[in-house]
Amino acid sequence: MQYDPQVFDYVIVGAGSAGCVLAGNLSASGKHSVLLLEAGPDRSGFWIKTPLGYGHSIVNDAVNWMYASEPEAGLGGRTVPVPRGRIVGGSSAINAMVYMRGTRSDYDDWEAEGCPDWGWDKVLASYKTIENHCVGGIWHGTGGPLQVTSRASAAHPICDAFLEAGQQLQIPLNDDFNGEAIDGLGYYHHTICSSAKRMSAARAWLDPARRRPNFRLQANSHVVRLEISDTTVSGLVYRRNGRLFTVRARREVVLASGAINTPQLLMVSGIGPGAGLQRLGVEVRHNLPAVGQHLQDHFAYDMHFRSRVPTMNQQLNSWHSKLRAGLQYYMFGSGPLSSGTTHAGGFVKSAPSRNTANLQLYFSPLTRDLQPGGPGRMAQADPYAAFSIGACNTRPKSRGEVSLDSSDMRDAPVIRFNFLDDPDDLAEMIEGVHVIRALAGAPGLQEIIASEYLPGPQAMSDDDFEQDIRARGYSIYHPCGTCRMGVGTNSSVVNSQLKVHGVDGLRVADASVLPFVPTGNLNGPAMMIGQRASEIILENSTT
Repeated sequence: MQYDPQVFDYVIVGAGSAGCVLAGNLSASGKHSVLLLEAGPDRSGFWIKTPLGYGHSIVNDAVNWMYASEPEAGLGGRTVPVPRGRIVGGSSAINAMVYMRGTRSDYDDWEAEGCPDWGWDKVLASYKTIENHCVGGIWHGTGGPLQVTSRASAAHPICDAFLEAGQQLQIPLNDDFNGEAIDGLGYYHHTICSSAKRMSAARAWLDPARRRPNFRLQANSHVVRLEISDTTVSGLVYRRNGRLFTVRARREVVLASGAINTPQLLMVSGIGPGAGLQRLGVEVRHNLPAVGQHLQDHFAYDMHFRSRVPTMNQQLNSWHSKLRAGLQYYMFGSGPLSSGTTHAGGFVKSAPSRNTANLQLYFSPLTRDLQPGGPGRMAQADPYAAFSIGACNTRPKSRGEVSLDSSDMRDAPVIRFNFLDDPDDLAEMIEGVHVIRALAGAPGLQEIIASEYLPGPQAMSDDDFEQDIRARGYSIYHPCGTCRMGVGTNSSVVNSQLKVHGVDGLRVADASVLPFVPTGNLNGPAMMIGQRASEIILENSTT
């Protein structure tokens, strides 16, 4: 079967977590020709394959957009790093690999928002389709493209003290946060395959697709704008090696560039808030006020403790320990490089008055600088034994936006999270400090804690905690919602079929469509969006 290299049935922008799933599934159907464009390189070297390699990738501007927010008023004017994957595989190639799906109530809230077929029962079926899960059973899929494994056996032994402390506080153990209930503490599951290598969306869906004649992946191809005639998108223009090319879509263009780049491309192409586009001199092709609005993210804060027993710091804080860890991973697929740094954690109520488990905890046997100084500066493990316990409120109420300062896609968009803008977000985080302090005070952790040093014992009042949260809190890198799904054209960008309101030939399929940020890490939901998008498209495709 031959295909015109400049005309495809579907043109997908962005080979990230959702785009890889969508492109792989559409091409696997054998019905359609598919072009997948990615601005970044097609790369799968040592740091990408190695689970702990994200410490390197997250400061590498060759594979990361290296965005930063505007100064955040709620954080004392600090800017916040916004790493986004700029590589085939997208953020699934540079993230911390924790696999979460969220809760039943997350998706039932989507459905109540006017998104039929996005309730829990429907999305659970899609999750099962993508999974080859180590647990199996009625809550999980087996035989899917995405390997999800437990790294409990490889976790640092200091995690046991954290779980023991939880039990001493009547917090139950939970060995499956994607099972029947999310409450409790336990070991996280990760998108790491059985050979201890990262399982990115590119590896799971594109490796098989590359052999298909109806699929074409084109890396290093940065989309410049959409081609729009009246209210129909017919194709797009992209830049590659300094030259501009035009490609046409017989059926649809699907944007899967994520919560930052997808709204940017829409606005650069004239689809978005009309008044803002006019101020930049962008011709308004379709006034859609919600483009770039409703930005949501999980805001996190952690506390650090000196340890009486060794932690991962001793395994990674000198050249000879790093060499030993590298040899251990290369020869046996084991050791600190074979896992991420978030080994354990869970979900708890931040206070007894809360109705549900609204706080996610992260236990890391490694401490290091969470605010790297820029491209090329990899965060280093601290030169002493220590661990951290972090917390984030799972359903924050603060909302930000992505907007333009330039009509050129090569320029970074303007990102404002407005972290802690809603008072309840701050209240939950302060309650989270009390939860962490309670865990640290339980016998299981007290036995190994030498001292708390961030924020330190001098922080005693809620005012002290508020100051430190504003000074040290950070994004946990889960941006979403900027092209949210819904029914109203003033409050949403796409309908429940992921079609852009008022525009033909154009869909969005990435984390930007999430009406509300789900409970937990976002890479799983992003891949589910790609799966659901492919199901919706193929169900409505007759030929």
